[in-house]
Amino acid sequence: MIEIARERGPKSPRDVVYGIYRDGDNNLDRVQSAAVASARRASAEDAHLTFAVEDTTRQGTPNGALHTEDGTIADGKAQWSRRAAADMASPAELSRFVERTLETAHARGGQQAVWIELVDHGGGDGGGLEADSAHAMMAMPAMASAIAQGTAAYNALHPGDERHVEGVVANQCLMST
Repeated sequence: MIEIARERGPKSPRDVVYGIYRDGDNNLDRVQSAAVASARRASAEDAHLTFAVEDTTRQGTPNGALHTEDGTIADGKAQWSRRAAADMASPAELSRFVERTLETAHARGGQQAVWIELVDHGGGDGGGLEADSAHAMMAMPAMASAIAQGTAAYNALHPGDERHVEGVVANQCLMST
């Protein structure tokens, strides 16, 4: 997954802002948390990588309460803010995350490749980004629309900036979708 964001060979590495939208509102929360740990290691090893993260999880609180952590990981260091649990199956939530990821790239200046990784249990042929607490799931067309809406919202704030999401990794079960 994160290897996609790295360029190898004789070319100079390209800066990459990699958004991780992690829906841990399911029985794979602990296993999926490896995506965030991997991002921290990758950014420590490669200064060209920055991660924008939205992580809905039960980890990190004494009582295991579901909550959302928003943050940025760069140079192996993370900065987090915590809020009430987001509905990760909401297209509006994904759209805001895409806009924030593009804003993270904009704040770094210059040109970066922007990728989004959707980390979730998935719902097989029913779609992905399944939020157990909200009893909701986002179908693939809704994911694509939310990503497009987040990009459009960013571009409305930054006319002339051609920044966009170059690729999406679906780290979830989407069989037959």
